[in-house]
Amino acid sequence: MSSYKGLRENGARGPSIVNSIIANARNCNLDKDIDDLPAEDSNAKDFTLEERDSVVGNVYRRLIEIESRLLPCGLHTVGVPPTAEESIATLVNIASIDRPEDGLESLPRLIADILGRNIEDIYRNNNNGVLEDVSLLVDMTNAVRESVRSMVMRSTNSVGRVEAVSPMAGLMDKMSGGSPWKKEITKAGYDLSDDKMAKLFGYLEFCLQQIVADNELGALVNALDGKYIIPGPGGDPIRNPDVLPTGKNMHALDPQSIPTSAAVDCAAVVVDRLLERLAADSGASTPSRLHSHSGVPTTSRRMANRLLR
Repeated sequence: MSSYKGLRENGARGPSIVNSIIANARNCNLDKDIDDLPAEDSNAKDFTLEERDSVVGNVYRRLIEIESRLLPCGLHTVGVPPTAEESIATLVNIASIDRPEDGLESLPRLIADILGRNIEDIYRNNNNGVLEDVSLLVDMTNAVRESVRSMVMRSTNSVGRVEAVSPMAGLMDKMSGGSPWKKEITKAGYDLSDDKMAKLFGYLEFCLQQIVADNELGALVNALDGKYIIPGPGGDPIRNPDVLPTGKNMHALDPQSIPTSAAVDCAAVVVDRLLERLAADSGASTPSRLHSHSGVPTTSRRMANRLLR
């Protein structure tokens, strides 16, 4: 991006950089995500300056989106506790995923239930551009973020970092009208009780303890001293918080991990939504799927298994 900015008005170098960006974007299959990406045999010399800017801007926006999903907190500094905002970003994503193997429902699902709605319908309508549910999902996401923020802030020090986790107050919260996260949920207009959220926020508190655990410097010193370091699991900390704390391979999937049937069922729901979205975008009918004995479409289960692996 910086190279293009400095040479965008150069009649020779500017188009050359844009051609290189187009070729690399197509090699990375970004043409599947960027609808108006120019053809591979096109020549940026034929584009106006505004058209070249548009191409670079669209590719850059998509790359930033991908980067924010994979590394929402940026690169980690060994031995430095996370900021409150970094912890909130991680916990909001953890709180937004159902974990049936642990008996946990996501916070968006809990909110949808008290509204008498199915969260899957809300997600589907949001993808289809139904304005009412697009607005509802934004409100729900903001409520989740603020409720998680209230939990993290009670453990945040004077410089905005989380070094130790303050336990949930329990009795004091009840005497003051409920927990901070309950108050934030109520402020957003959702009448969700502390009892319904207790298990989920207990799990989030455990995850926060893992996020701020300070075992990196000790392990680093032992490694430099030639001592053995016990390996930990790898993978996405949002999907599998067991890979926390930091200092592990957080974004490469662990090939030894075998997804549970519950995980496959959850992924199958996501695959179904993806298939419906693709069918809607292409104007085709939704692909027919044969159902297994568990009631989950077999095609979806196969795709879910591939995603989880």
